[in-house]
Amino acid sequence: MKTRILFVDDEPNVLSALRRMFHDMRGEWEMAFASGGQMGLAMIAEQPFDVVVADMRMPGMDGAEFLREAQTQNPGAIRIVLSGHSDRDMIMQTVRPAHQFLPKPCQPEELKAVISRSLALREVFLDERVKNVVARLDKMPTVPRLYSALLDALGREEPSMREVAGLIAQDVGMSAGILKLVNSAFFGLRVHVSSPAHAVNLLGLEVVKSLVLGVGLFDRFNKEKFNDFDLEKLWSHSLGTARLAREIATVENGSPDDRENCYIAGLLHDVGKLVMATNFSDAYRDILLACQKGQGTVLEMERRMFGASHAEVGAYLLGLWGVDDRVVRAVYLHHEPGRDRHAGFSPLLAVHVANRLEHELVIISPHYAINPLDELYLTASGFADRLPVWREACTDVVAHGLPTPE
Repeated sequence: MKTRILFVDDEPNVLSALRRMFHDMRGEWEMAFASGGQMGLAMIAEQPFDVVVADMRMPGMDGAEFLREAQTQNPGAIRIVLSGHSDRDMIMQTVRPAHQFLPKPCQPEELKAVISRSLALREVFLDERVKNVVARLDKMPTVPRLYSALLDALGREEPSMREVAGLIAQDVGMSAGILKLVNSAFFGLRVHVSSPAHAVNLLGLEVVKSLVLGVGLFDRFNKEKFNDFDLEKLWSHSLGTARLAREIATVENGSPDDRENCYIAGLLHDVGKLVMATNFSDAYRDILLACQKGQGTVLEMERRMFGASHAEVGAYLLGLWGVDDRVVRAVYLHHEPGRDRHAGFSPLLAVHVANRLEHELVIISPHYAINPLDELYLTASGFADRLPVWREACTDVVAHGLPTPE
């Protein structure tokens, strides 16, 4: 079945150029072209699309308003802004409903790559509900005490960049949200960044303040609504895994970029649990109860319930948001690294080992079965003999702790 793509732009010349640019994709894409937001919504009402690409500044219904409506009417669609305008107020309005932002002029190969990359992980989902929820998601729940601390820091007369960056770098939801913005071109930053702290520095405090206080990019986790899901435990394990993954990269003399990729992949490796637990609370409660009764691992129970696990859900979300491929691959395969075709040291290898060691060294939920370490994968990668060294280094990290990244 062909991928259905809707292009929405008020300029006829732009639509004609898009037709020409992607003429060679007719065998794979079924394309529709709308000269405005209202026409685009009418086309969606007739039949949903897989991808929606819209201009930002259009008369009548602008791109932000159109994407918000498309988000409701066609929740499973990948939503991309393709615009030559860089007005900050307009961009702020598209931050939540758009998955990615590409500037005009855009090379055909770049847009093809973004679309192909975003679609790649959709095929693992057997449950349409999950696919739609992930694509519709526009803000992430955060640890309440970290969110409160962030509000306090931003509310000061002269906020500390170091403090704000450090708080965001600790939280799964805030890190994912802030990386979405720097790894696409929302604010004109054409670089791939894996460090939440670096992302905050690139965006600047005024933009971060607007995103948090004005746009509502983050949301305080509602403990009363999800009282069976312990976000503090998830946060503790994710932060611990991030620190251990970075330590393993350090032991292997990884570059600063390698260490940062390992850290953020470790921090975000369970982001799919956060998505599933907060959007399917009753079903996820059943999953956790089954695990506590010894019926299987969380991974096994998730796949039994949804046909996909938190690994696929998290990777799909991060892929939609333009996070670095190495991080997405580590999240996607952190329980099954043997499926990866890349040899050598990688964030995937570091996170797979760090995740297992963190579960061993810091027992948060003793009733849960732990997923096994893939020793064949370590052997095939040429690092089996390094496991004792990593275990010793990680044991020391757990014993003494590490400072929070700033």
